[in-house]
Amino acid sequence: MGDLSRYFGIIIAIYLIRGGVIFANFWMVFEVFRDHPKREWNNKDRLWLCFYAVITILYRFAVNSGERILFVVIGGLFFVRIVPFLWNRYGWKLSLLIEVLFYECVVDCISQNIEFLFINKINLVGYRDIETDVFEMITEVIVCSFLIILMLLRRSNILKVCFTVLSIWEYILLFLVLSAYGVLQLEIYSDLSAGNLIKKISVITFALLIMLIAHVIMIRDQNISMNNMIGNLKEPMKQITASYIEMEEKNTELRRFRHDTMNLLVVLRLLIEKKNPEQAIEYIDKIHKTLDVIQLKAFDTGNYIADALLESKAKLAKQNNITMALEGNIPANRVEDVNLVILISNLLDNAIEAAKQVDGERKIEIQSILKKNIWILSVKNSCVKDVVIRENRVETTKEDREAHGFGITNVERVTKKYGGNLLLSCENQVFTARAMLMLTT
Repeated sequence: MGDLSRYFGIIIAIYLIRGGVIFANFWMVFEVFRDHPKREWNNKDRLWLCFYAVITILYRFAVNSGERILFVVIGGLFFVRIVPFLWNRYGWKLSLLIEVLFYECVVDCISQNIEFLFINKINLVGYRDIETDVFEMITEVIVCSFLIILMLLRRSNILKVCFTVLSIWEYILLFLVLSAYGVLQLEIYSDLSAGNLIKKISVITFALLIMLIAHVIMIRDQNISMNNMIGNLKEPMKQITASYIEMEEKNTELRRFRHDTMNLLVVLRLLIEKKNPEQAIEYIDKIHKTLDVIQLKAFDTGNYIADALLESKAKLAKQNNITMALEGNIPANRVEDVNLVILISNLLDNAIEAAKQVDGERKIEIQSILKKNIWILSVKNSCVKDVVIRENRVETTKEDREAHGFGITNVERVTKKYGGNLLLSCENQVFTARAMLMLTT
């Protein structure tokens, strides 16, 4: 315990830095590079953050105390100390625990290789294992700096980077590969007969392995994001296809009606000339019946894709006793069809879902305003009660937080792509989603 009391201040300083940097690293991974809905902190978040801080500070004292039970308990908690905080924010998932262990393993292996590179070059004096702690701290700062650079590139739209969630077995496999290679490197560096070339090759090989893992994670994320996007578009595209076919059938009926009407008018003229009013009235009744059968387009916005999608959503709204009205036109050929579908379908799906919960009048009002290069799409819907909106996110229960947040995130992604934004508000039991896009000519 002499070392612990003598170097108390150094230990506290090192672990305060490590604790802050590690928390920042996990915060960036989950809050910046994932599509989790944003929410404000609550008391449980602060409680588990305190737990994280206490375990972080106690770790080195527990390890160097010589008490085996204390070492096992605190040492075990140290590697998963961030997990309760993550569970509280994102829900209880075994994958979060495995993911944290994987990232901790990555940092440990990188730290070990940095230590191998500078072994015998840096002479640190202090408590037992101070070298390990210092190299761990250096590694964590390097990782933090790397994540900050990625975050800045992402926010400036220079480089779109996200981290994917692998399956549990994939994390376990990568964990075992890294651990096995780490043990192999320890054996190489412990072997006095091993030459410097072999040692350097082992470090270079590890660097390539880390680069490969990072590349796989980032590429997989792009693929998964695209698959998610395609999956979300399947249902709207089915609806658009069905509405398109139906509109084509209506147009065919309308063309037939126009052709038949011309013939009917010729006959009607002849009947009037021959002073045969009874048969003329019969022909007029026939025209009325034909008009009753033919239904014109429900929407005519100037954008065929939007018309089909709106008609499909209007049918769904009608099934739930919701009236849906549109004011304005939707720009054609200025927004990519895929982005248009994402924008309209997500906004209307959310509006229908909220409006159908209302016991009284259920309605959705859509307003489309196009002024020069600015397009504003506003969707208002009646709701049961005013919802709380923080940081432009609806506060929802944990059960539906992910589903709701994902739709809003997709809409927000489209608005940002066009240099605009999404604004949510709720007042007097009316929820409004206002999307603004900057369009090119």
